[in-house]
Amino acid sequence: MLLRGLILDFTIQSKFKTLALCLIIGLNAYSQFAVVVSDNIPTFEKEYKVVLMLPFCIGMSEKYKVRDKMADYYEGVEIAILELEKQGIKMNLTVLDTRQDSMEVIRLLSNPGMQNIDLLIGPVYDNEMVEAQKFCSIYKIPMVSPFRYTSNITGADFPLINCVAQDSIAFQYIGKNAAVNFKKFQVAVYAGDGKGQINSAAHNFKVGYELASGKTCTILDGKTKTASNTWNNKDSFIIYCPTKSSSFGLANNRRGKWIVVGMPDWLDMERANYTVFEGVNFYDPYCVPTQDTVYKKMRKSFRTKYGGDPQRYTFVGYDQFIFFGSALMTFNVDFYKHILNKNFRMVHTNYKFVQRGNLIENAGINLFYYSNYQLYKSYWRY
Repeated sequence: MLLRGLILDFTIQSKFKTLALCLIIGLNAYSQFAVVVSDNIPTFEKEYKVVLMLPFCIGMSEKYKVRDKMADYYEGVEIAILELEKQGIKMNLTVLDTRQDSMEVIRLLSNPGMQNIDLLIGPVYDNEMVEAQKFCSIYKIPMVSPFRYTSNITGADFPLINCVAQDSIAFQYIGKNAAVNFKKFQVAVYAGDGKGQINSAAHNFKVGYELASGKTCTILDGKTKTASNTWNNKDSFIIYCPTKSSSFGLANNRRGKWIVVGMPDWLDMERANYTVFEGVNFYDPYCVPTQDTVYKKMRKSFRTKYGGDPQRYTFVGYDQFIFFGSALMTFNVDFYKHILNKNFRMVHTNYKFVQRGNLIENAGINLFYYSNYQLYKSYWRY
């Protein structure tokens, strides 16, 4: 990798890692693609200006938790950049530290060169987002929120892309996903005591499923509406349980044609017998089974460069830069118009970006299952 325009090196140190970050990384390579962009420059000749703006919190020892997560993310970015270089992308990547401070974001955005960038990834927190959205809306710069859902605060017409969906809408997307993946199944959702957040999750799942399938999804309460008196005794039966407690779901698992889909939180609970999860499916935005060949390839690259094993945020950073870097190289700066309503399998999740109002958000979701003490992605249902 060729480093150009190096302005500043800084170090993130923790008990587990020492990571050197640089403010500007320029990539120069050759592309096999000759897509012509709007300014009549073929994509293999154009250098894309990308800014990564995150709370690295350099020199702020009290912010070690967020700093370590951002360091993990950036390690994934570096692995992705090496792969993008081989594909032929030319990228001028500027890495900026927001220090969790909106005034610092304003200062960073005041640099005149920021007005000409092709993509902004970040920042993270609401007060930072306000300033970044104002800026991007003025200069019509595509902006990606990498970790948290953010609404379009400005109301302006500019490409705002959320890599995660709003919580309530996310359960609707899960319902729509179930309608597609389990077309011939009878579907029900467990709402616990019918109060609070669980009831909201069950209701949103039901809305999403019924909109997508045109069929009825029954809400179970475990008392008057049970799995036994709801099942039609004919079709395969899916029971989705968006509850922190696994007792109802596990009590109904592995009963003939019944399949239970639970919450990944269930797996975090210490228990003497994990065979109770055999055959249970899970919906979750994040899943990286260690048996997958993509995980093994990523782990090998990571260990060669850093040692140790990649962490959760490492895979997030890797996937996001592989995806958005490849999208820029293929479709140029209006890439956001071409990624809508298509499925993209990534390492840690699936991307399916959809337009909702004045923003774009990820409706993709992982479906995976537990078998013989291992997790596997249910690829055949995509």
